[in-house]
Amino acid sequence: MESNMEGQNVDVRLESTIRHVGQAADKHELQASGTLIEKAGKTYLRFVEDLKGQQVRTTVKLEDGDALIMRSGAVQMRLPFSPGEMRPGTYGSGPATFDLLVKTTKLEVGADKFTAHYELHAEGAMLGRHELTIYFTEGQK
Repeated sequence: MESNMEGQNVDVRLESTIRHVGQAADKHELQASGTLIEKAGKTYLRFVEDLKGQQVRTTVKLEDGDALIMRSGAVQMRLPFSPGEMRPGTYGSGPATFDLLVKTTKLEVGADKFTAHYELHAEGAMLGRHELTIYFTEGQK
């Protein structure tokens, strides 16, 4: 993709499976319009999701060895992904924010797909295993 500060319009489809300890898998899917931006040699995917009537702005830094998801609005979240490492992250909703540890077990960044498999840990306990895939294809203007 050429360097473009305004970005390329893309259609976004997010698929997520969460396995909380002792519970059945919880699957989510989201469709959104987004923008793929190249800035300072790095690629970012931005999109807005509607969460029970409130907006959440999401930015994904798309890098193979060191990706990052940042969400702001109704939910505040920072999840860093680095395969084989335990990295500090945060999650907040409303006034409560707590620290997380993110253990990435799989990270793949392609021309039209981002995949991350990871464990979330807090206060010494594993909260769950997550499988996230975000597809982004050229969208309408």
